[in-house]
Amino acid sequence: MIRINLLKSPQKKHKKKKRNVLPLVLACGIAVVIGGAGFAVWKLRSTIFPKPVKQEVREYSVKKESAPSTYSQQYIVEEVVKEVSDANQKLTQSGVLSLPYPELSFSEKINYEILFAKHVTELLGKAVPAGIGLRSLDMDNFQTLYVVGIGPSKDIIQGMVSSFKSENVEIMPPPYSFIKPNDGKSFKFAFSCKLDFGLNLTEPIIDAPFAANEKLPDMVSAFIDLAKQSGVMVPDGLKKVSSEKIGGYYRHTYHWTGNGTYKNFVSLVSKVYQANAKCAFKRISLIALTGANLKMDCHIILTTQQ
Repeated sequence: MIRINLLKSPQKKHKKKKRNVLPLVLACGIAVVIGGAGFAVWKLRSTIFPKPVKQEVREYSVKKESAPSTYSQQYIVEEVVKEVSDANQKLTQSGVLSLPYPELSFSEKINYEILFAKHVTELLGKAVPAGIGLRSLDMDNFQTLYVVGIGPSKDIIQGMVSSFKSENVEIMPPPYSFIKPNDGKSFKFAFSCKLDFGLNLTEPIIDAPFAANEKLPDMVSAFIDLAKQSGVMVPDGLKKVSSEKIGGYYRHTYHWTGNGTYKNFVSLVSKVYQANAKCAFKRISLIALTGANLKMDCHIILTTQQ
């Protein structure tokens, strides 16, 4: 094939020499023949395989009031709004915020903590049948409950377990929980439980105002008075463990030891609740002594505002 190189520099002119024109004529003739054959082939191919006709492209205009950015997301937005509305409706109907304790906001945790001891005593009143003797009971950090005791039969103890579960109490598997024979006459048991009561937003304690921080000594004296009214003896009073400021709140932790019956302790929890006191039982340890007497070892949190 003959190529024309346009990059070459023009050569110097020489004197004209006599040329033989026959090869040039033959080359031109061959080019004409090849060109004619190529045209015939192209014509034949066009006849057999006609070129598809290009379709007309129709243009669509979009109105400003219905721009794609507006309507492409409308169904998603509607679904989100619907889900939020459903959740709010359920919350309004039940009045209970069903979130795990760690996921609550700080103010929600304060209210949950204040109600925790009340919920535990109510749970034990429902779930523990007659004939079960509790040797010790421990509640810690508003999330766990540990009970140890004796029952006359395995069936009664298992019935108590079923009652716990019906109240949304999660009982940990062995070795954290167990039922074992006790000298062939009874059965001893121990259960480690995870508690999640939810936050009842209809409780009056939630709307009760917080006392100012300078009222803390009055709150301590009020707790001692409520303990005496309940029959719980606190001979050494309340001993301050720590204080911390979180946001606009002050959190004061106190430790106290006392004695009385379980009925006395339940009465104390009830009176603290009825007084709308911003008092939470962070840790409770009740150990059976002689007869109906209990040794009580507790930490409470008194919450005030600036």
